[in-house]
Amino acid sequence: MFNRGIRTRRARGALTAGIGLAAAAGLLTAAPAAQAVSGEPAAAGDHAFTARLVIGEGEAMRGCSAALVHQQWLLTATSCFATTPGGEVESGKPALKSTAILGGESLDIVEVVPRDDRDVAMVRLAQPVTAVKPVKLAADAPVAGETLTGAGFGRTRTEWVPNQVHTGEFLVDSATDTTVALTGQDGVSVCMGDTGGPALRSTGGGVELTAIHSRSWQGGCFGSTETRTGAVDARVDGLAGWVTDVRNRDRSYSADIDGDGKDDLVVLRSNGYVVVYRNQGDTFAPGRVMSGGWDLFVTWKDLGRLYFADVNGDGKDDMIVHTNDGNIEVRFNHGGTYFDHGTHWSGGWDLFLDGSELGRLYFADVNGDRKADMIVHTNDGNIEVRTNRGTYWDQGTHWSGGWDLFLTWKDLGRLYFADVNGDRKADMLVHTNDGNIAVRTNRGTYWDQGTHWSGGWDLFIDGSKLGTLKFGDATGDGKADMFVHTKDGRVAVRTNRGTYWDSGKVMITL
Repeated sequence: MFNRGIRTRRARGALTAGIGLAAAAGLLTAAPAAQAVSGEPAAAGDHAFTARLVIGEGEAMRGCSAALVHQQWLLTATSCFATTPGGEVESGKPALKSTAILGGESLDIVEVVPRDDRDVAMVRLAQPVTAVKPVKLAADAPVAGETLTGAGFGRTRTEWVPNQVHTGEFLVDSATDTTVALTGQDGVSVCMGDTGGPALRSTGGGVELTAIHSRSWQGGCFGSTETRTGAVDARVDGLAGWVTDVRNRDRSYSADIDGDGKDDLVVLRSNGYVVVYRNQGDTFAPGRVMSGGWDLFVTWKDLGRLYFADVNGDGKDDMIVHTNDGNIEVRFNHGGTYFDHGTHWSGGWDLFLDGSELGRLYFADVNGDRKADMIVHTNDGNIEVRTNRGTYWDQGTHWSGGWDLFLTWKDLGRLYFADVNGDRKADMLVHTNDGNIAVRTNRGTYWDQGTHWSGGWDLFIDGSKLGTLKFGDATGDGKADMFVHTKDGRVAVRTNRGTYWDSGKVMITL
């Protein structure tokens, strides 16, 4: 019987197309469950990027397979995570307890990000896998007549639950835009437990990921009387850009969370976790979750957005929560281990979330009293500073004008505020779309005309191209350094040398 797997609403259109392709190849359009490769055990160390997934608990527990495509991300089938056959799979925390076994570790799966057009999902592990090299995605489509290697942890001819990855050869019959029809060679088949496992193309330098297992006949698999070895996999060639975009939906911040004078790296993940990577001088430590439930604050299009700044002057940055109803509350940092439930500080800012309406907000210590003030950047180009009064920000004073084309980051550039010269008062950093960065020094009631500090950053404005920039004191000398977060996940710190930032050092790869 042809196995369709557990379909999801997101992948249904692609699966229907795949069934049509399968029928044209001589397969039936019948029903039931999942998959795995009934070939031979892989040699020790081969295909180490193939993971075994355990989804659900007790009698509802089932197995799938996956491929490591980044130290903290797997590529697999969306259908593995449906709670019921045909059920929808939403982005976010998996509905069922899910773990991945890879590189000798058992790691929780904390986030699932499905694609809309095929049975493919990115899944995030609770922590990075450092002992296994990820597999690269193919750029070229599979073509009829070529041979791919399938791998997985599902049933074999004789085993119900094998403890090692098995592989076998599959001939490509045909392909659509999102699927590829395969036939197992020499009795090899895709069986239950292999959904999401990789189909690989051999290259001069190793292998590349071309597709993942989605549906099959299960011919020759343990417990099956079927003889046909056909399968329909979901294509992943050409999805490298999407994989990168999924990884880079997270928001990164520089903030001193533990109060040691050196800014840590704070990441708001798309699954809602606020993760702190503590600054250890020449590296950032592995991340630790400090707060959760903020998944609707990542894009700034849902419930609101977050900022991090020292509001009460204790040397530790607090969490500032700006909700889409216009309210701003401060959740104070307690000992660098948690943020409290917060207190209301201001309201009426619902049109200041992302710069597309009335303006944008920033938080930094402008007057040098060690407590973060509110900087209001309005769409008429004016910037005013609302001074921190201990439980609220005052009505503010005008500091600068002419910045209306720096709000959305789509026109002339963007602004940042940080203490660059070490006098404890936030300066204005102007990042123009020609790639130049100028520092306008804080003169007590205004920022001056500025001096050039760096160039070549035209592809780092909004994160859509090469990456993003942040500014904070990473060395503890009181002067803001440049944090460069590139789209390959690397975070480098370029140290402040008084009139420029140096060439920097990579401190972590996320």
